[in-house]
Amino acid sequence: MAKVAVTLKLMPEGLDVDLGRLEQQVRELAEVYSVSREPIAFGLQALKVTVLVEDAAGASDQVEEALTKLPGVSNVQVVSLTRVLE
Repeated sequence: MAKVAVTLKLMPEGLDVDLGRLEQQVRELAEVYSVSREPIAFGLQALKVTVLVEDAAGASDQVEEALTKLPGVSNVQVVSLTRVLE
């Protein structure tokens, strides 16, 4: 089955959230392709994560829901979806 690359922006609850630990938790939950930090304002940074999921109904929703439940995450926004050609 084909894969889909889903890019998500994880907004932390505040400046005190350890983004390194949050990144580690994301890597434990999903097949991570890339991670970067995006400055938001006043020292606040978001994690921009691209994960690979199966091209099946609801697969990206499951990942989004799991990431939303991580401690320290305020919200998760899907930035893009791209089918991966193998």
